[in-house]
Amino acid sequence: MTTSRREFLQVTAAAGGALGLGMLGEVHAQEREVPKAEKPLRILILGGTGFTGPHQIHYALARGHEVTIFNRGRTEPTVHRELVAQVEQLTGDRDDNIEALRGREWDAVIDNSASIPRWVRQSAGLLKDSVELYLFTSSLSVHADNSKIGITEDDPVATIDDPTVEEITGETYGALKALCEQEARDAFPDRAIIVRPHLIVGPGDRSDRWTYWPVRVERGGEVMAPGEPTDPTQYIDSRDLAEFDIHLIEQRAVGTYSAVGPLAPLSMAELLFGMRAVVSNEICFTWVDADFLAEHEVAPWAHMPAWIPPRDGFQGFSAFDNSRAVGAGLEYRPLAVTAKDTLDWWKTLPEERRASPGAGLDAEREREVLAAWHGREGGNR
Repeated sequence: MTTSRREFLQVTAAAGGALGLGMLGEVHAQEREVPKAEKPLRILILGGTGFTGPHQIHYALARGHEVTIFNRGRTEPTVHRELVAQVEQLTGDRDDNIEALRGREWDAVIDNSASIPRWVRQSAGLLKDSVELYLFTSSLSVHADNSKIGITEDDPVATIDDPTVEEITGETYGALKALCEQEARDAFPDRAIIVRPHLIVGPGDRSDRWTYWPVRVERGGEVMAPGEPTDPTQYIDSRDLAEFDIHLIEQRAVGTYSAVGPLAPLSMAELLFGMRAVVSNEICFTWVDADFLAEHEVAPWAHMPAWIPPRDGFQGFSAFDNSRAVGAGLEYRPLAVTAKDTLDWWKTLPEERRASPGAGLDAEREREVLAAWHGREGGNR
């Protein structure tokens, strides 16, 4: 079906207008002034040049903290390059060379780069007597059962028969992240902070898993939208995640947190129409059901990012409970701000990079599937 304005308003009336005029007014607002922290801290970031790391550096420096990063020196940051270049940089490798960390002291470490338990065991073991807090960046994929609506931090995590496995696959990723969490807790009892993000989005994302949508919406025309308009979706702006990480360290808020947004439940229709509000073009959304997409080999997450059909054991994958994180201080930028900033950042990338996005459907393939949808027996639903 093609969603008209009237149909969309019927779908989203209960949400009370998630976008709102006040939200739109913030799109072009200047970056808000960041007050200094009461106590400056020395923070070590394992990683620091990937997606969230530069945003962590930006916010930590704005708060008056001192930052050191440790990585292989091979990844060029896509945002805040000038700030990353200013902080102390230690070179090594999580896999086999962390000697640069020996004999140093920090108030806190943020581990952004580990997906193998051995890496956390080595770094946490080396730093446990010279660092006060260890914040491990995990994933909401750690959960064993994604069928429950409102999964919390206390629900069971996935396990693996052979904990020595180090091959990262769709089957092993969640369980290995759960083992990484436990390594951090074992080395830092009562001093570990575990942050489990959902899909991380915003300026600087190399995966394009969310960026696809504001880029596609700006292109206009007939946009193929996946599933049902009411299907849920969740994400976390990388800047909100970075600020939450620093806040947790400052507050010494040990524990486990599901870092997922937005604040209130969000449907795919609200997501796409929210992005529609920050561009000016001719556009319509045609909703194509999950079975038809599967038949035409259009995959959730890869081809239709930020969307997982709420069925077949994934009813809760876009409906995690975020109340503990919100209570601990997690705050959210409006959808309109995230969408506009992501789109503006995308336009700064080289043309060859923009020509080969890492997720989503190319225009020709989208037209093919839409034509098949319109031409199916029975016509439009």
